[in-house]
Amino acid sequence: MFSNQVPLSALLAWCRTLRHSIGAGLNPIKIFKQQAKSGPRALREIAADLAKKLEGGDSLEDALEPYRNRFPPLFLELVGVGEQTGRLEDTFRELEEYFESSLSVQRNFRSQMMYPTIQYVAAVLIIGALIWIMGFLAQTGKAVTNDPLGIGLTGTTGAILFMGFGFGLIGAIVLVVNLAKNNVQWRTRLEGKLLKVPVWGPAMLAFALQRFAVALRMCSEAGLRAEKTMKYCFRATCNSAFTTREQWAVATVKKGREIGEALEASGAPFPDEFREMIHMGEETGNMSEVMERLALRYREEAERRLKTAAQVTGYCVYGMVAIAIIIAIFKIAGIYLGAIDDAAR
Repeated sequence: MFSNQVPLSALLAWCRTLRHSIGAGLNPIKIFKQQAKSGPRALREIAADLAKKLEGGDSLEDALEPYRNRFPPLFLELVGVGEQTGRLEDTFRELEEYFESSLSVQRNFRSQMMYPTIQYVAAVLIIGALIWIMGFLAQTGKAVTNDPLGIGLTGTTGAILFMGFGFGLIGAIVLVVNLAKNNVQWRTRLEGKLLKVPVWGPAMLAFALQRFAVALRMCSEAGLRAEKTMKYCFRATCNSAFTTREQWAVATVKKGREIGEALEASGAPFPDEFREMIHMGEETGNMSEVMERLALRYREEAERRLKTAAQVTGYCVYGMVAIAIIIAIFKIAGIYLGAIDDAAR
């Protein structure tokens, strides 16, 4: 909602069509003209512009540059690799598999967060109604307290303030997420910050490592120079903890050092095991195969850790709701028990 980011479902369909069309030997200009008429609706305008720019002599990488905030960084970086090496068909096959996996992860995450969100919204409405009702009853003399939570919120004004804060919190989260989706720099910073958040950090790290492995695999198969490989791979992570360390990695490989040494010199949060696999791939000359296994492994780990993060977040929401309700119950019960005790005396 409120996002100009290309939907994953549309991007997946686009990659599939482009892969088949390029494999059939169709001219890219003709492909994008067709996509402008019959492709995914969210991408038709972009396809028409790309066809026009390609006719004018631009490369596909340059033609996509104005739309950097509309596509995931991995898409742009791998398209650049595929175009430079003449392997766009393989590139779109790899992207198709990646986006298919990402779409599955996204759907699972949404389904896991649906019930906690509904419960949170219901709790805000119920507690807001309780504040209003208790305030109304207190005015008529039918209730001893008009402040069931004990936080100074009473009556209609209190109910409005409580619900405004409760729904404002959700609105703030939605705003931050959409800012990140609509701007690559925001998203990169957000994912970098999330590395420090318990439970969410390991999930974000796994996603960044998966993207790095996918990009390195494509660059290795394409035979790109080491410095270009580092640029594409670090930018593909879409995580500031990695992208801000790109220059050190590039400087290291320019000195003739290995990629494994460059990762260590960069200071980016690569796990020891990840760097060891890089070293093994370089020593054996099987970097592509090693990265394929690593990408699969970190994809599975990212899915598992994101599921855990969603579950923990859901439990936190349940806990917040339960605490608010328990406080209200004990507050009201305490006041009424106190009133009964005073009357008995």
